[in-house]
Amino acid sequence: MAAAHKVWIGIVAGVTLLLSGCAEGEPASPSRSGTTVSTVPFAAPPTEQAGTAASVDLGVAPTYVTTPAQPVPPPTPAVGTIAVRTETLSGAPVPNVPVWIGLHQPCDPAGHDIPLGETTETQRQEAVTDADGRAVFTAQVGCYYFGMTAPAGTHPVPEGMHTAFVTAGGQTVEGTLRFRDTPAPGPCHPDGISADLGMLDNATVTWCDGTWAVISFDTPGDNQRIVHRVDGTWTAYVRFPHEVCWSTAEADGVPADLRRYFTC
Repeated sequence: MAAAHKVWIGIVAGVTLLLSGCAEGEPASPSRSGTTVSTVPFAAPPTEQAGTAASVDLGVAPTYVTTPAQPVPPPTPAVGTIAVRTETLSGAPVPNVPVWIGLHQPCDPAGHDIPLGETTETQRQEAVTDADGRAVFTAQVGCYYFGMTAPAGTHPVPEGMHTAFVTAGGQTVEGTLRFRDTPAPGPCHPDGISADLGMLDNATVTWCDGTWAVISFDTPGDNQRIVHRVDGTWTAYVRFPHEVCWSTAEADGVPADLRRYFTC
């Protein structure tokens, strides 16, 4: 019992020395102590991952910006060329003639026809023929009328309406406006009389004094007429058959040689 009491006193004394050493700032050496120090775990505050932004809901709907579409320009119409030539019946060029072309719509140029009264002229171009009797127009695909203003002293051939049809881009269309050839000298020449009257066929002159003339044409029926030249231009006085009496004709200056052509 005494031995056990001594052992217990030794243990207490050892612990007292150990505590005294810790109190004096001497570190306790694990090799000299059998005491185990436990570490209490603690929760570290959460940290954000690098490069990750926190999501904040502000309760505001996102705004989307819409860029309006740009308007698409209409396609450029395909274009071709209309070349208008002014020439005489013998093919000689007639320069310095004012000419024009007129685009008519709606119209399908593939049909080579402009419906009468169903189209409208939507564009007109004008030019003057050059020394070769030519005028060239840039023309979009479409249906065209073309014509001229005949200069004074010329004799255009009456041929009705002239048409031209540009059916594809890059196409060249030729059009011709014709004049009678320069009449031979002398007021009684058939070319001059016919040109003044606007007749395509030359007249046959059966009598002429330079001021009055009797003419006819090589066509069926009675086409004989008496013509009168006033201020250098022949005009029709009467066409057969007629009802003009000689008294009226004589008062108008008809020569006596033509009395037989009047029946009253």
